[in-house]
Amino acid sequence: MIVALGLALLGMQDAPGEEIVVTGKARPLQVRVQLDSKRRVRACAIAQSSGDETFDRLTCETVAACSREEDRSHKAVQACTQARMTAVLNDQFSGEDAKP
Repeated sequence: MIVALGLALLGMQDAPGEEIVVTGKARPLQVRVQLDSKRRVRACAIAQSSGDETFDRLTCETVAACSREEDRSHKAVQACTQARMTAVLNDQFSGEDAKP
């Protein structure tokens, strides 16, 4: 059984498609923001880095951009930031350039 599984896995190496290599685990990112009286981001700081300085900076820029949208509630800004950063990551892994 183990030999059959091993042979099956070896045979999968020839399958066409994308190769995905995982080199590490992303750390949770914590962002702290200061808001002005209109609930727009006045200052953004990284409380816990993801380990990628560019990603951290882009996250702060994205939070600030989302805070300028019409709905500035915490939930709306969080959803906007998550959607935009997901798009950034998807674009990065597909080889395209992304902006917040």
